[in-house]
Amino acid sequence: MHNIIDAFQAGGYESGADVGKRRRLSYAASSSSSRPKGPGRPTQTGYKEEQTKALRGMAFTEFQRMNCYERHHKMMRDYIMFYGGKPEDLLPKPPSANVMTDFDILKESYRFLPDEADLDDSTWEKRMAKKYYDKLFKEYCVGYLQHYREGKIGMRWRTEKEVVQGKGQFICGNHSCSKTEQLKSYEVNFAYKESGKQKQALVKLRVCPDCAYKLNYKKIKKLEKKIAKSANRREDSDSDTNRSRAKKKKRKKKKSLKRDKKRRRSTS
Repeated sequence: MHNIIDAFQAGGYESGADVGKRRRLSYAASSSSSRPKGPGRPTQTGYKEEQTKALRGMAFTEFQRMNCYERHHKMMRDYIMFYGGKPEDLLPKPPSANVMTDFDILKESYRFLPDEADLDDSTWEKRMAKKYYDKLFKEYCVGYLQHYREGKIGMRWRTEKEVVQGKGQFICGNHSCSKTEQLKSYEVNFAYKESGKQKQALVKLRVCPDCAYKLNYKKIKKLEKKIAKSANRREDSDSDTNRSRAKKKKRKKKKSLKRDKKRRRSTS
């Protein structure tokens, strides 16, 4: 029995209390060896170094917790604080008048009905305009009728989103109208000026009765003027005939009076 206990102890087995005690002793030895030798109070420079290290660690953790927007504003504030300047200097400045954006180039190179020369791939401006033109749907148009009283009407082709929504086919084709009842299709001879040239095209526009009146406003007004002129002419002609008839009656009366006078003289 003693031989078994001696063999068990010789095998290197330790209890949990012995293991914990050994770890505490090793940690105390390592910490005591790492401590600087000398007086217990640290120097002023050492204290400042430790403080800066701690502050850096706190600032770094705080910076990591920020999102991109907060980091940007913090860096801008630090820049103004350390390098001087005004917050207005850091705001994005508007582009100058000479700068051309992609939208400006597209407005210049896009054509409502492009020619063969406009569809070639000679320049990237024409390629961009052709790519945009190919994405449009050209069965029905979308109209802009705000200035219909002046005879100024705008037209453009429909986009994919408008086709999916039914704008221009199942919804009124006027840009500012959303009616869906009593729609009718009109073939409009659209005359427009583009790149200094006068052009015209026959396009389809599907609109409600109110917008149809706006679309044909000039024609309706011309017809109304013609009808009013013809009515005035009829009135004038009727008044002329009435006057001529009245004059004839007066003449007849005068002639009859003269005849009566002659008869009376002859009898007397």
